[in-house]
Amino acid sequence: MTKSGNITSLFGKSPISPLQKHMKQVHSCIKEFGVFAKAAKSEDWEKAQETQVSIGNKEKKADQLKKKLRMNLPSTFMMPFSRRDLLDVLLIQDSIANITKDLAGLMMTRHMVFPKEFAEDFINLAELCIKTSGAALVAINELDELLETAFSSRERKIVAEMVKKINVLEHDTDTAQNDIRNKLFLLESNLPPVDVMFYYRAIEWLGETADAAQKVGSRFEVMLTK
Repeated sequence: MTKSGNITSLFGKSPISPLQKHMKQVHSCIKEFGVFAKAAKSEDWEKAQETQVSIGNKEKKADQLKKKLRMNLPSTFMMPFSRRDLLDVLLIQDSIANITKDLAGLMMTRHMVFPKEFAEDFINLAELCIKTSGAALVAINELDELLETAFSSRERKIVAEMVKKINVLEHDTDTAQNDIRNKLFLLESNLPPVDVMFYYRAIEWLGETADAAQKVGSRFEVMLTK
């Protein structure tokens, strides 16, 4: 019998697997954005549009998974955390997909190409955000193991290390984000003001995906202390 099967036999239908499935789908959105960002940098708008559509489809699937979990989640269940805790994590996860879809839409609509002075930095920032989301996915996938071991000390330490890794990656994205902003600030006077405004917005939204992934880890850690 699988781990999730053991949990189900003990407590009824478990919400853990759907939560993990949702985070996997969410992560696929931000991973796809890495492809989109590279296509935009190369001004390959056909590839960018194709990828934007893919991101939209993935976000739609994530939204469907979110709604399904919310509709089927019992008001009470025998888990060492509350229904509210699980819904909070679900909504934070979902925000990663939402932001990614909106960011790709913004860049596609404007055919946004960043100045060469920080175009590659933006790609690197996207990769950091993808890694942060991936680390959050790894942590969420550990949740059933935690339940199987009744939140053992060893398993708690493993999760604590995972959350620590998420925090380090999120800090790295903050640093990268600030570096890009500083470079953009030095170029502002030579760029169209409207372009500058949307550059800042794109940089901010991309950073927010890592912020959300970090919040998933933080919320997960709080759940362990209850």
